[in-house]
Amino acid sequence: MGFPVYIEDDKYERNAFMFNLSFVFDRDADTSSYEPVVRKVARVLTSLETENEFLSNEATKDVMYNIIEQLLEDLNSYCECQIPINSANTINLKLFPTYRNPPPVYDYQVPICTVNLKALMDDNWDITMKKIAMHINGIHHVKKIAEMADVDYGLARKCMEHLLYYGCVIMIDIFQFSNVYAVKPDIMRIIEDETVQSECLSYVKKPGTTPPSFAKLFSLYCSLKHGSTLKEWVQDNQVESLNIDIRRFISFGVIKGFLYRVHKYPILPEPHNQQSELPSRLRKLLNGKHHYDEICTMEGCSARKLDEILAAEPEVKFIWR
Repeated sequence: MGFPVYIEDDKYERNAFMFNLSFVFDRDADTSSYEPVVRKVARVLTSLETENEFLSNEATKDVMYNIIEQLLEDLNSYCECQIPINSANTINLKLFPTYRNPPPVYDYQVPICTVNLKALMDDNWDITMKKIAMHINGIHHVKKIAEMADVDYGLARKCMEHLLYYGCVIMIDIFQFSNVYAVKPDIMRIIEDETVQSECLSYVKKPGTTPPSFAKLFSLYCSLKHGSTLKEWVQDNQVESLNIDIRRFISFGVIKGFLYRVHKYPILPEPHNQQSELPSRLRKLLNGKHHYDEICTMEGCSARKLDEILAAEPEVKFIWR
């Protein structure tokens, strides 16, 4: 990766001076964080050449080899460098990680903090971000947080995307006992990871109580399946007597990636959609592309209330996926 520079001036032998300081990487290396560094090095060297003929002068040209060697060692070892060139110039470089753009944030998603936002907050924070951060508790969804903070829904989503970008929050679904969850094959990896097992025990237990063994928790996770709501699962396994926080038990599995939500999608086929007495706004959502969480958030109703509304239309079908 290089940044070729062409300096045109009559003082040079061919009326121009060209140079290019290149960085060499492995074929599959992620070089995005080096791009601003390469550009800055080119700017600094251009300035040095323009002002002092640092690169073209035989007396100072040899110094450049030492600078390149120190540049290589410091960036590889410390991800930053500070190299004095002369009494007036210094090369200051620092590598900053480049994160992927966050996925879109939706009103029905629930943010969970991975860091202590209150401890990070200071006077320089954006006012909207401060108001949003105060209501993130792992329970309220994005739309609810926006309403509680009295901010625009779009701004609330932007704030969440900003927090997602820096890894300050992660997004999960709305917790309800009518939800259906199932395990992924990835659940087998936690059997061999004692660190995750210990983390699970401490995370899901109720304060001041002794949790069951990890073997019991693993068995409970494996018993989550298609066709069985969380309420039915709690009753079948007598979970309330096990000293575990059910909300945290579910969110731990979702966060670690071995548990996933089975969403419920209502469909009202044509031509029944046009003939139905359901509100037109609701009918537009009954196309199999919008699940219960999204519809309930948009309509401002609970899953139970939506069940009652859709029960009036016998042609509505449901897909679980």
